Amino acid sequence: MLFHSLDYLYFLALVVGAYWALLRRPGLRVALLFAASCLFYMAWRPEYIVLIGGSTVLDFVAGRRIHEATTARVRKAWLVASLSGNLGLLFTFKYYNFFALELSEGFAELGVPVSLPFLEMALPVGISFYTFQTLSYTIDIYRGTLAPTSSFFRFGAFVTYFPQLVAGPIVRASELLPQLDVRPRLDPARVSRGLFLILVGLVKKVALADYLAVNLADRVFDQPELFTATEVVVALYAFTMQLYLDFSGYTDVARGSAMLMGLELPENFDRPYQAASPAEFWRRWHMTLSRWLRDYLYFPLGGSRVGPVRAYLNLFLTMFLVGIWHGYWANFEVFFWYALLQAIAMTGHRAWHRWRQRPAEPRRRLGEVALFVFLNMQFVVFSRILFRATSMENAGAVWDRLFSGTSSMAQVSASVWIVLALTFAAHFTPQRLYVAFETFFVRLPAPTQGLVLGAAGALLSMVAAAEAVPFIYFQF
Repeated sequence: MLFHSLDYLYFLALVVGAYWALLRRPGLRVALLFAASCLFYMAWRPEYIVLIGGSTVLDFVAGRRIHEATTARVRKAWLVASLSGNLGLLFTFKYYNFFALELSEGFAELGVPVSLPFLEMALPVGISFYTFQTLSYTIDIYRGTLAPTSSFFRFGAFVTYFPQLVAGPIVRASELLPQLDVRPRLDPARVSRGLFLILVGLVKKVALADYLAVNLADRVFDQPELFTATEVVVALYAFTMQLYLDFSGYTDVARGSAMLMGLELPENFDRPYQAASPAEFWRRWHMTLSRWLRDYLYFPLGGSRVGPVRAYLNLFLTMFLVGIWHGYWANFEVFFWYALLQAIAMTGHRAWHRWRQRPAEPRRRLGEVALFVFLNMQFVVFSRILFRATSMENAGAVWDRLFSGTSSMAQVSASVWIVLALTFAAHFTPQRLYVAFETFFVRLPAPTQGLVLGAAGALLSMVAAAEAVPFIYFQF
Protein backbone atom coordinates (compact mmCIF):
# COMPACT_ATOMS: atom_id res chain seq x y z
CA MET A 1 0.00 0.00 0.00
CA LEU A 2 2.02 2.91 -1.31
CA PHE A 3 1.66 6.35 0.26
CA HIS A 4 1.11 7.92 -3.18
CA SER A 5 -1.92 5.74 -3.95
CA LEU A 6 -5.64 6.23 -3.47
CA ASP A 7 -5.73 3.00 -1.45
CA TYR A 8 -3.55 4.59 1.22
CA LEU A 9 -5.58 7.81 1.32
CA TYR A 10 -8.80 5.80 1.79
CA PHE A 11 -7.12 3.64 4.44
CA LEU A 12 -5.75 6.69 6.27
CA ALA A 13 -9.14 8.43 6.25
CA LEU A 14 -10.87 5.35 7.70
CA VAL A 15 -8.25 4.83 10.42
CA VAL A 16 -8.14 8.50 11.44
CA GLY A 17 -11.95 8.66 11.58
CA ALA A 18 -12.19 5.52 13.71
CA TYR A 19 -9.29 6.68 15.89
CA TRP A 20 -11.03 9.91 16.88
CA ALA A 21 -14.37 8.12 17.27
CA LEU A 22 -12.69 6.05 20.02
CA LEU A 23 -11.28 9.11 21.78
CA ARG A 24 -12.84 8.14 25.12
CA ARG A 25 -11.91 4.44 24.77
CA PRO A 26 -8.10 4.38 25.15
CA GLY A 27 -7.78 0.61 25.12
CA LEU A 28 -9.83 0.22 21.94
CA ARG A 29 -8.08 3.19 20.33
CA VAL A 30 -4.64 1.63 20.78
CA ALA A 31 -5.94 -1.78 19.72
CA LEU A 32 -7.31 -0.15 16.57
CA LEU A 33 -3.88 1.29 15.75
CA PHE A 34 -2.28 -2.11 16.25
CA ALA A 35 -4.85 -3.93 14.11
CA ALA A 36 -4.79 -1.30 11.36
CA SER A 37 -1.00 -1.35 11.28
CA CYS A 38 -0.97 -5.14 10.97
CA LEU A 39 -3.43 -4.93 8.06
CA PHE A 40 -1.27 -2.25 6.45
CA TYR A 41 1.80 -4.47 6.71
CA MET A 42 -0.03 -7.55 5.45
CA ALA A 43 -1.00 -5.61 2.31
CA TRP A 44 2.60 -6.14 1.18
CA ARG A 45 2.98 -9.87 1.89
CA PRO A 46 0.65 -11.41 4.50
CA GLU A 47 3.08 -14.11 5.61
CA TYR A 48 5.64 -11.59 6.82
CA ILE A 49 3.34 -10.57 9.65
CA VAL A 50 4.74 -13.65 11.41
CA LEU A 51 8.21 -12.07 11.44
CA ILE A 52 7.22 -8.70 12.85
CA GLY A 53 4.80 -10.45 15.20
CA GLY A 54 7.57 -12.69 16.50
CA SER A 55 9.88 -9.71 17.02
CA THR A 56 7.10 -7.90 18.88
CA VAL A 57 6.39 -10.82 21.20
CA LEU A 58 10.10 -11.43 21.86
CA ASP A 59 10.84 -7.86 22.88
CA PHE A 60 7.64 -7.40 24.87
CA VAL A 61 8.54 -10.46 26.97
CA ALA A 62 12.25 -9.56 27.11
CA GLY A 63 11.46 -6.05 28.32
CA ARG A 64 9.29 -7.35 31.14
CA ARG A 65 11.85 -9.98 32.18
CA ILE A 66 14.73 -7.48 32.15
CA HIS A 67 12.74 -5.11 34.36
CA GLU A 68 11.66 -7.85 36.78
CA ALA A 69 15.03 -9.64 36.97
CA THR A 70 16.76 -9.63 40.34
CA THR A 71 20.24 -10.50 39.08
CA ALA A 72 22.52 -8.92 36.48
CA ARG A 73 23.00 -12.32 34.87
CA VAL A 74 19.30 -12.77 34.13
CA ARG A 75 18.95 -9.21 32.87
CA LYS A 76 21.88 -9.66 30.51
CA ALA A 77 20.56 -13.04 29.31
CA TRP A 78 17.24 -11.50 28.25
CA LEU A 79 19.03 -8.58 26.58
CA VAL A 80 21.17 -11.05 24.64
CA ALA A 81 18.02 -12.92 23.63
CA SER A 82 16.52 -9.71 22.26
CA LEU A 83 19.71 -8.74 20.45
CA SER A 84 20.19 -12.22 19.02
CA GLY A 85 16.61 -12.55 17.87
CA ASN A 86 16.38 -9.18 16.17
CA LEU A 87 19.86 -8.96 14.70
CA GLY A 88 19.69 -12.62 13.70
CA LEU A 89 16.46 -11.94 11.83
CA LEU A 90 18.03 -8.91 10.14
CA PHE A 91 21.18 -10.81 9.15
CA THR A 92 19.24 -13.81 7.84
CA PHE A 93 17.09 -11.86 5.42
CA LYS A 94 19.61 -9.19 4.45
CA TYR A 95 22.94 -10.99 4.26
CA TYR A 96 22.60 -14.77 4.64
CA ASN A 97 22.31 -15.46 0.90
CA PHE A 98 25.45 -13.47 0.16
CA PHE A 99 27.59 -15.37 2.65
CA ALA A 100 26.01 -18.72 1.73
CA LEU A 101 26.88 -18.10 -1.92
CA GLU A 102 30.43 -16.95 -1.12
CA LEU A 103 31.09 -19.92 1.15
CA SER A 104 29.68 -22.38 -1.38
CA GLU A 105 31.92 -20.95 -4.10
CA GLY A 106 34.89 -21.01 -1.75
CA PHE A 107 34.36 -24.67 -0.92
CA ALA A 108 33.95 -25.43 -4.63
CA GLU A 109 37.35 -23.87 -5.39
CA LEU A 110 38.88 -26.14 -2.74
CA GLY A 111 37.25 -29.18 -4.36
CA VAL A 112 34.83 -29.68 -1.48
CA PRO A 113 31.29 -30.38 -2.77
CA VAL A 114 29.41 -28.25 -0.21
CA SER A 115 26.40 -26.23 -1.29
CA LEU A 116 24.69 -24.21 1.42
CA PRO A 117 20.91 -23.77 1.07
CA PHE A 118 19.69 -20.53 -0.49
CA LEU A 119 16.90 -18.48 1.10
CA GLU A 120 14.28 -18.09 -1.63
CA MET A 121 12.37 -15.22 0.00
CA ALA A 122 12.13 -11.54 -0.78
CA LEU A 123 13.46 -9.04 1.74
CA PRO A 124 10.62 -8.28 4.19
CA VAL A 125 9.52 -4.68 3.85
CA GLY A 126 10.64 -2.45 6.71
CA ILE A 127 12.74 -5.09 8.49
CA SER A 128 15.73 -2.74 8.90
CA PHE A 129 13.50 -0.19 10.62
CA TYR A 130 11.33 -2.19 12.99
CA THR A 131 14.21 -4.33 14.31
CA PHE A 132 16.04 -1.18 15.41
CA GLN A 133 12.84 0.17 16.96
CA THR A 134 12.20 -2.90 19.09
CA LEU A 135 15.86 -3.05 20.13
CA SER A 136 15.68 0.52 21.45
CA TYR A 137 12.92 -0.68 23.79
CA THR A 138 14.83 -3.54 25.41
CA ILE A 139 18.15 -1.67 25.52
CA ASP A 140 16.59 1.36 27.23
CA ILE A 141 14.89 -0.89 29.79
CA TYR A 142 18.23 -2.64 30.41
CA ARG A 143 19.88 0.75 30.93
CA GLY A 144 17.16 1.77 33.37
CA THR A 145 16.02 4.78 31.33
CA LEU A 146 12.64 3.30 30.33
CA ALA A 147 9.97 1.32 32.16
CA PRO A 148 8.26 -1.51 30.23
CA THR A 149 4.67 -1.07 29.14
CA SER A 150 2.11 -3.40 30.66
CA SER A 151 -0.03 -3.47 27.51
CA PHE A 152 0.91 -5.78 24.64
CA PHE A 153 -1.40 -3.87 22.30
CA ARG A 154 0.31 -0.58 23.18
CA PHE A 155 3.72 -2.09 22.53
CA GLY A 156 2.47 -3.70 19.32
CA ALA A 157 1.10 -0.36 18.15
CA PHE A 158 4.52 1.21 18.77
CA VAL A 159 6.38 -1.47 16.79
CA THR A 160 3.97 -1.64 13.86
CA TYR A 161 2.70 1.95 13.70
CA PHE A 162 1.86 2.11 10.01
CA PRO A 163 2.90 5.66 8.98
CA GLN A 164 6.57 5.00 9.75
CA LEU A 165 6.65 1.20 9.65
CA VAL A 166 8.08 0.66 6.18
CA ALA A 167 10.75 3.37 5.85
CA GLY A 168 10.98 5.25 9.12
CA PRO A 169 11.77 7.56 10.72
CA ILE A 170 13.20 5.14 13.29
CA VAL A 171 11.14 5.97 16.36
CA ARG A 172 12.35 4.98 19.81
CA ALA A 173 10.04 3.58 22.44
CA SER A 174 10.74 6.60 24.65
CA GLU A 175 9.44 8.87 21.87
CA LEU A 176 6.19 7.13 20.88
CA LEU A 177 5.02 4.99 23.81
CA PRO A 178 4.41 7.98 26.15
CA GLN A 179 2.23 9.54 23.44
CA LEU A 180 0.12 6.38 23.29
CA ASP A 181 -0.37 6.52 27.07
CA VAL A 182 -2.16 9.88 27.05
CA ARG A 183 -5.46 10.96 25.58
CA PRO A 184 -4.85 12.81 22.30
CA ARG A 185 -6.19 16.31 21.78
CA LEU A 186 -7.83 17.28 18.50
CA ASP A 187 -5.90 20.38 17.46
CA PRO A 188 -7.09 21.96 14.16
CA ALA A 189 -3.69 23.62 13.64
CA ARG A 190 -1.89 20.28 14.01
CA VAL A 191 -4.33 18.63 11.61
CA SER A 192 -3.67 21.41 9.08
CA ARG A 193 0.08 20.97 9.52
CA GLY A 194 -0.34 17.25 8.96
CA LEU A 195 -2.27 17.81 5.74
CA PHE A 196 0.36 20.29 4.57
CA LEU A 197 3.16 17.80 5.27
CA ILE A 198 1.34 15.06 3.37
CA LEU A 199 0.89 17.41 0.42
CA VAL A 200 4.57 18.42 0.47
CA GLY A 201 5.65 14.80 0.70
CA LEU A 202 3.50 13.76 -2.26
CA VAL A 203 4.77 16.64 -4.36
CA LYS A 204 8.36 15.66 -3.56
CA LYS A 205 7.72 12.04 -4.49
CA VAL A 206 5.26 12.13 -7.38
CA ALA A 207 6.02 15.41 -9.14
CA LEU A 208 9.77 15.64 -8.58
CA ALA A 209 11.57 12.46 -7.46
CA ASP A 210 9.75 10.10 -9.82
CA TYR A 211 10.13 12.52 -12.71
CA LEU A 212 13.92 12.69 -12.27
CA ALA A 213 14.06 8.91 -11.95
CA VAL A 214 11.97 8.01 -14.98
CA ASN A 215 13.32 10.69 -17.31
CA LEU A 216 17.04 10.46 -16.58
CA ALA A 217 18.52 8.72 -13.52
CA ASP A 218 17.06 5.24 -14.07
CA ARG A 219 17.81 5.34 -17.78
CA VAL A 220 21.48 6.18 -17.22
CA PHE A 221 22.05 3.47 -14.63
CA ASP A 222 20.14 0.90 -16.69
CA GLN A 223 22.23 1.51 -19.82
CA PRO A 224 25.19 3.81 -19.05
CA GLU A 225 26.90 2.96 -22.33
CA LEU A 226 24.23 4.92 -24.22
CA PHE A 227 25.07 8.23 -22.49
CA THR A 228 27.89 10.73 -22.62
CA ALA A 229 30.11 11.71 -19.71
CA THR A 230 28.29 15.00 -19.14
CA GLU A 231 24.88 13.28 -19.28
CA VAL A 232 26.09 10.82 -16.64
CA VAL A 233 27.21 13.71 -14.42
CA VAL A 234 23.79 15.35 -14.72
CA ALA A 235 22.16 11.99 -13.97
CA LEU A 236 24.22 11.66 -10.79
CA TYR A 237 23.00 15.07 -9.63
CA ALA A 238 19.47 14.05 -10.60
CA PHE A 239 19.69 10.81 -8.61
CA THR A 240 21.19 12.62 -5.63
CA MET A 241 18.21 14.96 -5.53
CA GLN A 242 15.78 12.13 -6.37
CA LEU A 243 16.98 10.12 -3.39
CA TYR A 244 16.53 13.04 -1.02
CA LEU A 245 13.09 13.95 -2.37
CA ASP A 246 11.97 10.31 -2.34
CA PHE A 247 13.07 9.54 1.22
CA SER A 248 12.23 12.90 2.79
CA GLY A 249 8.90 12.82 0.93
CA TYR A 250 8.08 9.51 2.62
CA THR A 251 9.03 11.00 5.98
CA ASP A 252 6.81 14.02 5.36
CA VAL A 253 3.80 11.81 4.60
CA ALA A 254 4.56 9.63 7.63
CA ARG A 255 4.84 12.60 9.99
CA GLY A 256 1.77 14.24 8.46
CA SER A 257 -0.28 11.06 8.82
CA ALA A 258 0.72 10.80 12.50
CA MET A 259 -0.24 14.44 13.11
CA LEU A 260 -3.77 13.67 11.93
CA MET A 261 -3.96 11.35 14.95
CA GLY A 262 -2.40 13.83 17.35
CA LEU A 263 0.98 12.05 17.37
CA GLU A 264 4.44 13.47 16.65
CA LEU A 265 7.20 11.59 14.83
CA PRO A 266 10.78 12.91 14.82
CA GLU A 267 12.35 14.86 11.98
CA ASN A 268 14.55 12.78 9.70
CA PHE A 269 16.11 15.41 7.41
CA ASP A 270 17.53 18.88 7.83
CA ARG A 271 18.52 20.06 4.34
CA PRO A 272 21.47 17.65 4.17
CA TYR A 273 23.01 19.05 0.99
CA GLN A 274 23.78 22.26 2.86
CA ALA A 275 26.28 20.32 4.97
CA ALA A 276 29.89 21.51 4.86
CA SER A 277 31.47 18.20 5.96
CA PRO A 278 30.74 14.45 6.07
CA ALA A 279 30.04 14.70 9.80
CA GLU A 280 27.50 17.48 9.32
CA PHE A 281 25.93 15.61 6.42
CA TRP A 282 25.16 12.58 8.57
CA ARG A 283 23.74 14.82 11.27
CA ARG A 284 21.30 16.14 8.66
CA TRP A 285 20.61 12.97 6.61
CA HIS A 286 18.48 10.10 8.00
CA MET A 287 18.97 11.68 11.39
CA THR A 288 17.08 9.00 13.33
CA LEU A 289 19.42 6.28 12.05
CA SER A 290 22.53 8.37 12.76
CA ARG A 291 21.34 9.13 16.30
CA TRP A 292 20.36 5.50 16.89
CA LEU A 293 23.83 4.21 15.98
CA ARG A 294 25.46 7.04 17.93
CA ASP A 295 23.55 6.27 21.12
CA TYR A 296 23.41 2.47 20.91
CA LEU A 297 26.76 1.72 19.27
CA TYR A 298 29.22 4.64 19.13
CA PHE A 299 28.79 5.85 22.73
CA PRO A 300 28.76 2.31 24.25
CA LEU A 301 32.03 1.60 22.40
CA GLY A 302 33.55 4.60 24.16
CA GLY A 303 32.87 7.29 21.59
CA SER A 304 35.63 9.89 21.54
CA ARG A 305 36.26 9.64 25.29
CA VAL A 306 38.89 6.94 24.79
CA GLY A 307 42.34 7.20 23.23
CA PRO A 308 42.65 8.70 19.72
CA VAL A 309 43.24 5.37 17.95
CA ARG A 310 40.28 3.75 19.67
CA ALA A 311 38.14 6.84 18.98
CA TYR A 312 38.93 6.65 15.26
CA LEU A 313 38.14 2.92 15.28
CA ASN A 314 34.80 3.56 17.01
CA LEU A 315 33.88 6.23 14.48
CA PHE A 316 35.04 4.09 11.55
CA LEU A 317 33.03 1.08 12.74
CA THR A 318 29.89 3.16 13.33
CA MET A 319 30.03 4.78 9.91
CA PHE A 320 30.82 1.47 8.23
CA LEU A 321 27.69 -0.04 9.79
CA VAL A 322 25.64 2.98 8.66
CA GLY A 323 26.62 2.10 5.09
CA ILE A 324 26.17 -1.66 5.48
CA TRP A 325 22.71 -1.12 7.01
CA HIS A 326 21.56 0.20 3.63
CA GLY A 327 22.53 -2.92 1.67
CA TYR A 328 21.26 -6.46 1.40
CA TRP A 329 22.59 -9.68 -0.03
CA ALA A 330 21.94 -8.96 -3.74
CA ASN A 331 24.05 -5.78 -3.66
CA PHE A 332 26.21 -6.47 -0.62
CA GLU A 333 29.50 -6.01 -2.48
CA VAL A 334 28.49 -2.56 -3.75
CA PHE A 335 27.37 -1.38 -0.33
CA PHE A 336 30.48 -2.78 1.30
CA TRP A 337 32.54 -0.31 -0.72
CA TYR A 338 29.97 2.44 -0.15
CA ALA A 339 30.19 1.83 3.60
CA LEU A 340 33.98 1.79 3.48
CA LEU A 341 34.02 5.08 1.57
CA GLN A 342 31.72 6.78 4.09
CA ALA A 343 33.75 5.47 7.04
CA ILE A 344 37.03 6.70 5.49
CA ALA A 345 35.51 10.12 4.74
CA MET A 346 34.26 10.56 8.31
CA THR A 347 37.43 9.44 10.05
CA GLY A 348 39.59 11.30 7.52
CA HIS A 349 37.64 14.51 8.17
CA ARG A 350 38.17 14.20 11.92
CA ALA A 351 41.85 13.27 11.54
CA TRP A 352 42.45 16.27 9.26
CA HIS A 353 41.06 18.74 11.77
CA ARG A 354 42.86 17.05 14.63
CA TRP A 355 46.13 17.31 12.69
CA ARG A 356 45.49 21.02 12.06
CA GLN A 357 44.56 21.35 15.76
CA ARG A 358 41.16 22.77 14.90
CA PRO A 359 37.72 21.63 16.03
CA ALA A 360 35.97 19.25 13.61
CA GLU A 361 33.34 21.93 12.91
CA PRO A 362 35.16 25.30 13.20
CA ARG A 363 33.56 28.68 12.65
CA ARG A 364 34.12 29.73 9.03
CA ARG A 365 33.58 32.78 6.86
CA LEU A 366 30.74 32.73 4.33
CA GLY A 367 33.00 32.14 1.34
CA GLU A 368 34.78 29.29 3.12
CA VAL A 369 31.45 27.73 4.10
CA ALA A 370 30.25 27.89 0.50
CA LEU A 371 33.45 26.22 -0.71
CA PHE A 372 33.20 23.38 1.80
CA VAL A 373 29.48 22.89 1.06
CA PHE A 374 30.35 22.63 -2.65
CA LEU A 375 33.19 20.15 -2.03
CA ASN A 376 31.12 18.01 0.32
CA MET A 377 28.29 18.02 -2.21
CA GLN A 378 30.63 16.63 -4.88
CA PHE A 379 31.65 13.80 -2.57
CA VAL A 380 28.00 12.98 -1.88
CA VAL A 381 27.03 13.10 -5.57
CA PHE A 382 29.79 10.85 -6.86
CA SER A 383 29.61 8.39 -3.95
CA ARG A 384 25.96 7.88 -4.97
CA ILE A 385 27.26 5.73 -7.83
CA LEU A 386 27.81 2.96 -5.30
CA PHE A 387 24.48 3.66 -3.62
CA ARG A 388 22.47 3.40 -6.84
CA ALA A 389 24.41 0.75 -8.79
CA THR A 390 22.94 -2.74 -8.86
CA SER A 391 26.37 -4.41 -8.95
CA MET A 392 30.06 -3.58 -9.10
CA GLU A 393 29.90 -4.16 -12.85
CA ASN A 394 27.12 -1.60 -13.13
CA ALA A 395 29.08 0.87 -10.97
CA GLY A 396 32.16 0.29 -13.13
CA ALA A 397 30.20 0.92 -16.33
CA VAL A 398 28.89 4.24 -14.97
CA TRP A 399 32.37 5.21 -13.80
CA ASP A 400 33.85 4.37 -17.22
CA ARG A 401 31.36 6.67 -18.94
CA LEU A 402 32.41 9.52 -16.64
CA PHE A 403 35.87 9.35 -18.20
CA SER A 404 34.75 8.66 -21.77
CA GLY A 405 35.55 12.23 -22.85
CA THR A 406 32.12 12.71 -24.48
CA SER A 407 30.25 15.93 -23.80
CA SER A 408 26.89 16.01 -25.57
CA MET A 409 23.80 16.63 -23.41
CA ALA A 410 21.19 15.95 -26.09
CA GLN A 411 19.44 13.32 -23.93
CA VAL A 412 18.86 15.70 -21.00
CA SER A 413 15.53 17.35 -21.70
CA ALA A 414 14.71 20.95 -20.85
CA SER A 415 12.08 19.78 -18.37
CA VAL A 416 14.70 17.74 -16.46
CA TRP A 417 16.92 20.82 -16.25
CA ILE A 418 13.98 22.86 -14.93
CA VAL A 419 13.00 20.30 -12.30
CA LEU A 420 16.61 19.86 -11.20
CA ALA A 421 17.18 23.60 -10.95
CA LEU A 422 13.95 24.13 -8.98
CA THR A 423 14.70 21.37 -6.51
CA PHE A 424 18.24 22.54 -5.79
CA ALA A 425 17.06 26.15 -5.50
CA ALA A 426 14.33 25.12 -3.05
CA HIS A 427 16.81 23.05 -1.05
CA PHE A 428 19.11 26.02 -0.54
CA THR A 429 16.45 28.62 0.25
CA PRO A 430 16.14 29.77 3.88
CA GLN A 431 14.07 27.52 6.14
CA ARG A 432 11.88 30.47 7.08
CA LEU A 433 10.40 30.49 3.56
CA TYR A 434 9.07 26.96 4.03
CA VAL A 435 7.75 27.91 7.47
CA ALA A 436 5.97 30.90 5.92
CA PHE A 437 4.22 28.69 3.36
CA GLU A 438 3.19 26.22 6.07
CA THR A 439 1.87 29.00 8.30
CA PHE A 440 -0.08 30.49 5.39
CA PHE A 441 -1.74 27.13 4.66
CA VAL A 442 -2.55 26.46 8.33
CA ARG A 443 -4.30 29.84 8.62
CA LEU A 444 -6.53 29.23 5.60
CA PRO A 445 -10.18 28.37 6.30
CA ALA A 446 -10.88 24.63 6.20
CA PRO A 447 -12.93 24.81 2.95
CA THR A 448 -10.09 26.69 1.24
CA GLN A 449 -7.60 24.09 2.47
CA GLY A 450 -9.82 21.42 0.97
CA LEU A 451 -9.86 23.21 -2.38
CA VAL A 452 -6.06 23.54 -2.35
CA LEU A 453 -5.63 19.85 -1.54
CA GLY A 454 -8.14 18.82 -4.19
CA ALA A 455 -6.49 20.95 -6.87
CA ALA A 456 -3.05 19.66 -5.88
CA GLY A 457 -4.29 16.07 -6.00
CA ALA A 458 -5.68 16.59 -9.49
CA LEU A 459 -2.39 18.07 -10.71
CA LEU A 460 -0.38 15.27 -9.15
CA SER A 461 -2.53 12.66 -10.86
CA MET A 462 -1.78 14.36 -14.17
CA VAL A 463 2.01 14.39 -13.73
CA ALA A 464 2.34 11.02 -12.00
CA ALA A 465 4.22 8.23 -13.75
CA ALA A 466 2.11 5.63 -15.55
CA GLU A 467 2.98 3.08 -12.84
CA ALA A 468 3.55 3.99 -9.20
CA VAL A 469 7.29 4.05 -8.44
CA PRO A 470 8.06 2.44 -5.04
CA PHE A 471 9.97 4.47 -2.48
CA ILE A 472 13.71 3.77 -2.71
CA TYR A 473 14.15 2.94 0.96
CA PHE A 474 11.57 0.15 0.74
CA GLN A 475 14.42 -2.09 -0.43
CA PHE A 476 16.23 -1.65 2.88
